[in-house]
Amino acid sequence: MKVLLVSSSFYPKIDGSTRCVYDHARRLAHRGNDVYLVTRGIEGVKQEEEFEGIHVRRSAYAFRGGTFLNKVRLMLEQMLMIITLQRREHFSVIHVHGFTSGLAALPCKYIFGVPLIVTTHGTELLWPRNLWWMGQRTLMFILIFEKFVLNHCDVVIAQSPGVKAYMLRIYGRQLEKKIRIVHTGVDQEKFHVPPKEGGAPQVLFVGALSEIKGVTCLLNAFVVAHGDVPNMRLVLVGSGPRAPEYKKYVQGLGVGDAIQFRGPVRDDARLLELYKESDIVVLPSNVGGPISCTVLEGLSCGKAVISTDVPGGIPDVLADGVGILMKPEDGAKLASELEKLATDPVYLKTQETNARRAIEERYTLDSMIDKLMSLYREVAA
Repeated sequence: MKVLLVSSSFYPKIDGSTRCVYDHARRLAHRGNDVYLVTRGIEGVKQEEEFEGIHVRRSAYAFRGGTFLNKVRLMLEQMLMIITLQRREHFSVIHVHGFTSGLAALPCKYIFGVPLIVTTHGTELLWPRNLWWMGQRTLMFILIFEKFVLNHCDVVIAQSPGVKAYMLRIYGRQLEKKIRIVHTGVDQEKFHVPPKEGGAPQVLFVGALSEIKGVTCLLNAFVVAHGDVPNMRLVLVGSGPRAPEYKKYVQGLGVGDAIQFRGPVRDDARLLELYKESDIVVLPSNVGGPISCTVLEGLSCGKAVISTDVPGGIPDVLADGVGILMKPEDGAKLASELEKLATDPVYLKTQETNARRAIEERYTLDSMIDKLMSLYREVAA
């Protein structure tokens, strides 16, 4: 089957959306599908390349930020790229990640009749207002276009029942019949590390260094837990404009080198080594949205995972004894759980066993691709 994927997020950018698109595209290609990916331009990166079996086509425009005008420019260029590719390749289905990509693909759906599937990756309307990057008027204006895309595509994918619930609340009950639940899958073969053997308890954070991800709450909770477990360490992987501020803040916490900033990690082998060396994976996110790749990777590596009860996919995954949920900004709960996991080997082992089992039973990459392939055949028939 010929499949066109469209996303503004792809390597060398590193974030959860990139991981989702990358895993989606490469596994489709590995199964013998002819997979093209239209994405944004990156300075110094070729506009056309073959990447792990994926035909990657980048826009000439190097996208430099999330402003509305930049999104419009990227959308228009990708629109022309999609139409040109469809005329030449005759795709069976177009699957887009994100609303900008959806707008770019809609003309192709109506000109050529190719089915259009949309996967979204969250919205600022789920965030606490003090964390919004855009003003309310801008968000309401963008909401008009988001609803337009969802109302005119053929299928909308929600990654979990919780994601479906917030989509119906924000975008309208009229989407009920076209929403299909296809869980995000993690590469359970890649993200599988041997059990940690001894050593000091280590906590791992992987994500943007931002209050969106609850970094200050994590730092403060770790200091409390570290007071009772002095050999505990915290490793933070990621980057962000507030990174210097967090590093300066840590200098005043009085924990020496127990907190380490490793910067962004672009190599999976290095990331896997960090998972292997850790006991606990924490993502104290303050915002709702789809399922977190960090949560899935941590579970797949057989680690105890702590995250937050926010609208969307995280509470759907961390349920029935799988992982630990806390309320956003509940530093006391986080500190208590860190200390308990670090000092109670039975509790830790139970979390580790339940983590890997949940992935194998419900969240593998292969099971996600099985569902997507079935959906592609259905809409292309």
